[in-house]
Amino acid sequence: MTIEYIDYRGWRYKVKSGIGCNIFKERCLKPGKECSSGKGFTVLPWRNSIEEAQADLDEYAHKHKMTVVDIT
Repeated sequence: MTIEYIDYRGWRYKVKSGIGCNIFKERCLKPGKECSSGKGFTVLPWRNSIEEAQADLDEYAHKHKMTVVDIT
């Protein structure tokens, strides 16, 4: 399960799969946009597993005081 975060500007961040097999990247989505894929988040690297990519995003979100998005 991936965790989605939101920053102070309202941008949302989550892990998505890339083109190809077993490649994952964090994506960000501007407020008011409903595009499902978002924009590639260039600060963090591509990873070979969803768990590695999520760990990168979790650490980044913690350092930047982002909030977990409640999708219930």
